[in-house]
Formats: sequence, C-alpha cells, structure tokens
Amino acid sequence: MTENYMDVTAPIFNIQSYSIHDGPGIRVTVFIKGCPLRCLWCANPESNLARPQLMTYSAKCTGCGRCTAACGAGAISISEKDGKMAAITDRALCTECFACVPACPHEARELAGEEMTVRQVLEKVERDRLFIETSGGGMTLSGGECLMHPDFSEAMLYAAREAGFHTAVESCSFAPNEVVARVFSQSDLCLLDIKHMDSITHKKLTGVPNELILDNIRYTYHILKKPVIVRVPTIPGYNDSEANITATARFVSEKLGDDVPVHLLPYHRLGESKNESLGKTMDMSIEVPSDEHMQELLEIVKRFGLNGQIGG
Repeated sequence: MTENYMDVTAPIFNIQSYSIHDGPGIRVTVFIKGCPLRCLWCANPESNLARPQLMTYSAKCTGCGRCTAACGAGAISISEKDGKMAAITDRALCTECFACVPACPHEARELAGEEMTVRQVLEKVERDRLFIETSGGGMTLSGGECLMHPDFSEAMLYAAREAGFHTAVESCSFAPNEVVARVFSQSDLCLLDIKHMDSITHKKLTGVPNELILDNIRYTYHILKKPVIVRVPTIPGYNDSEANITATARFVSEKLGDDVPVHLLPYHRLGESKNESLGKTMDMSIEVPSDEHMQELLEIVKRFGLNGQIGG
C-alpha cells in the first residue's frame, strides 16, 4: 500500500449507516459512483456515471425562482407541472455548474456525488463503531461499482481492516482479473451479482456479456479463497424464469461449492423515481415479483442443495 493511501479519492454519492442488507450485522455501506453496466432495472441510476450529477425533486419545488436566478446558462425555467408552478431544467443546456443546488431553499435540488478521501470516509465509519462492533457488522463498499475505482477501493478496504472493521464488497465483478485481485484481496466477504446466465441475454440486459463476470466469481472463490455470496437481482420478465434460476443454481453448485449461499433479491421500484430526478426514463412496466413466485424460485435453488434466501 502506498504511503499516502489515506488521501486517495473517489466520487461518493451516499454513506448509509445502520445497513442490515449488505453483509452480516449492522454496517456502514459506502456507495461509489461509476458503473460499467447499464442494467435496465437499475435501482441506483445516479451511480452510473463517475462524476457529480444534478437530481431534482418536483414534489419539493415551490417555483420560487431562486434556482433560475442562480443559473448562468439559462437552463432553468418556471412553468406549470402537475398542477403547480415548478422549476424545469433543460438538461441539454445545463453546464453542471450546480449553482442552483445551494440556491434552492427547499432541498428540491441535490448534488449526487462528492469526491472524498479514504480518511474522510473512514471518519464517518468510525462514528458507528459501537453499533458495528456490538452487532458483528462492518463496512461494505457498494455502488455503482467499486472495481471502477481500484486505487480508492483497495485503500479504503485496507484502511478499514487496519482499523479493525470487517469488510465486504458488493460487485458485478466486471473488471480485469488483476483489478479483482487487488480489491477483493482486501475484503473479508464478497457479495457478487449474477444478472443472467446466458451471455447474449446478459449483454442485452446490462450492456456487457457475462463470461468475464463468471470467470472472476470462480477466481474469487477458488484462487483468492474469499467467502462468496451469489446474489441474483430477480426482475420479472427479464431473468426470473425457471430456466435461468436453474442455470444459476447449477453454476454455483458445480463451479463454486455448496457452501456458497444464493440470495434472490426481488425487484423494487426505487429506481423509477431516481430516474425521474435525473431527467431520465426507465421501463415502467416491470412488476414487483409476488411472494409466491419468489418462493418458487427459492425452491429451485434449494433443490441443488444450496443455502438460499429471499433478500440480502
């Protein structure tokens, strides 16, 4: 590790305390901006780009016009929306100076993403040490994708371990093998996604094929000897077929081991409102899977002798 590793930075868009779904115990989850995938159902679309972004919330806007006055590019206008006057941002004109964010008195505008050092993040994790230690928790790197920022992620995990915290990563595993080795070697637990077992379908759904992902998962388990939990974001109409879940369970059973748990993560609608806040749209026809359907998929996993569960 370099001498100045505590000063390495990455764009962070959220540091979530009291997290109970990102590894054992109560954890602090650090969300890093930047992701090589473009999943059609992404729950954190503000994580896609590795730079700060403007998010707007029309429900909070009163149409006071202070953001309009602050915008030097003329990208903001006041007009009627949903039966009330509100600020409308022309994203094509926006220069991303973000002067409108502090100008808004109603928190209807937010900057998603801030460059932070390892030292600054660790200070925030330290604030929750009591809860972390008493619950057997730790710190988890999420995103976005931590592998897109290997210098920061390696240093952040190293610093957390040096401070006595259990570490975990949530990752899509889409990165060169040497990057996976650097980052995952500093993690005590790897929560690794498999979006779809068919590579052609995987590319249609996420923008990238899955061969590298599956190779890196095998490498993490067999070569790095890291505890792995395979997670399957379960999206109705996209990857929730019996055939795909069967193929996923077979991969885990035959290529990894029966000690690797499989967590089926039901689709939720949080990404829909976030896309609107970013001025984007997403497929609004995706349904939340029923409890009965999730249970049926879980039974497939268990038929392979694997420890499965619904949710993280």
